[in-house]
Amino acid sequence: KQWYQRRVRGVEDPQNTSRSRRSTTPKRPLAPSEKLKIGQKILEHLQEDENGWPFLYPVDGDEVPHYYTIIPNPMDLSTVEKKLRTNRYRKFETFQEDVELIFLNCFHFNTTKAPAHRAGVKLQRLFHQKLDEYKLR
Repeated sequence: KQWYQRRVRGVEDPQNTSRSRRSTTPKRPLAPSEKLKIGQKILEHLQEDENGWPFLYPVDGDEVPHYYTIIPNPMDLSTVEKKLRTNRYRKFETFQEDVELIFLNCFHFNTTKAPAHRAGVKLQRLFHQKLDEYKLR
């Protein structure tokens, strides 16, 4: 009964030494370069996902002539990849903003019933899941 009361109150039994204790030392924050390496992994997931097809390359202005008049700041996954490879991102947050820009552009240009819009919703969800998985948002 005494053991039960201590457990209910959240007091550990000092006799119980079999339980391993977690370190209370906080983890050090990730360096920007470490975050950007994780960003590369996340980008690969987005590029390989079945919903990545509309965002792999820049929109072809010949196929969609009015796209660039509606979308003043275009972005796509290949451009993000190139910026990662050439160290154009100094901060992870800038990488994150570029990926989010892809989705903002998609939702602004496409109606909610358009296949690209639906793919954008799903890919953005995957992006956010990966950010959460790596504890980056």
